[in-house]
Amino acid sequence: MRDELKFEVVVWLKKTDTFAALRDQALDLAVEDPFESTEYEGTVDLHWRLDTWAEAEAVAKALTVLCDRPEVVLLRLTNFNDLDASITYKDARRVKH
Repeated sequence: MRDELKFEVVVWLKKTDTFAALRDQALDLAVEDPFESTEYEGTVDLHWRLDTWAEAEAVAKALTVLCDRPEVVLLRLTNFNDLDASITYKDARRVKH
């Protein structure tokens, strides 16, 4: 278990009839299993926690091929050491006011 969270890649996938294939593709692209996964209101999010920026960036970049898919809601690489260095590759969330 990691003492301190440094880098995290998160992808949100809408749970549609193509979900299983899309999830499997995301898992294949990321190479390793996610640290955690949750489901909320028809969306499943997958989280990968990594020790180095290079590892996290490699996972995030591998997943960018999925960004054209409408079922992909969010793809983000978070740098907890420097939040300004975090990268959002896709964010199609709808903000409720």
